[in-house]
Amino acid sequence: MKKMFQFGLILLLFGCCHEKKSDPSVLIANDKAFSQMSVEKGLNTAFLFYAADSAVKLQDGKFPITSKNEMAGIYLTRPDSGMILKWTPLRAKISRSNDLGYTFGQWELYLKATDTTLYGNYVSIWEKQSDGSWKYVLDAGSNTPKP
Repeated sequence: MKKMFQFGLILLLFGCCHEKKSDPSVLIANDKAFSQMSVEKGLNTAFLFYAADSAVKLQDGKFPITSKNEMAGIYLTRPDSGMILKWTPLRAKISRSNDLGYTFGQWELYLKATDTTLYGNYVSIWEKQSDGSWKYVLDAGSNTPKP
């Protein structure tokens, strides 16, 4: 009986102290869905949907956008129908606490008016929300030659 108790105690302690591994495939799937929404509904809709309230969006040659409200004020007044932005996440990592992570990958922006495609890399920092969803809190990208 004593051995059963000790064995049970060891299992209980191991279960309590064993860290649950974070699964980065969750962020990869989230980022792919984000890109798909950008293609299907437009980048303005996608970037607003996946933004946390405190999201920061870095911009080339401009000051950063520092909240979802500020982003909405900009994105909802500019058309995005002349472009298609899509991307592919290449790597993701989630913190041990399972509440913060990042994805990075390659993006393509097709400009319909000039029949031009631009390329680049991006990084998005994601934060798990109280409802269990993941929203980006920081997004940045840079231009590159063709991948």
